[in-house]
Amino acid sequence: MLRDRGRIKWTAMMLPEHVGQLREWQKEDYFQQRQQPDEQQLEEWDLQFQKAVQMNLPIAIAYWKGPEVLIGKGFIGKIDLLEGVVHMKNEAGEAHRIPFVDIKSISDFE
Repeated sequence: MLRDRGRIKWTAMMLPEHVGQLREWQKEDYFQQRQQPDEQQLEEWDLQFQKAVQMNLPIAIAYWKGPEVLIGKGFIGKIDLLEGVVHMKNEAGEAHRIPFVDIKSISDFE
């Protein structure tokens, strides 16, 4: 039976620069493609925003920051339509500004 050590046996023959580039390349495998929301999705988000603001409910917003997807959890303080930004405060009291164009998904958070 062949017992191969995979990448371990090849890293000894590589330069440190190459190993670093391979690690960066592996991180890129977890990146996701940015997709534009359709009209129905936008309407659903609008209803979720309205519900969260009117009832002061916590909400979770997944948003793009570069190639990564981050999740902001907290309460919506203000929705600024002129700037196209959602102002949000998390449970620790830190303020976040999330642009509309970077929003990936919205869900209830409890």
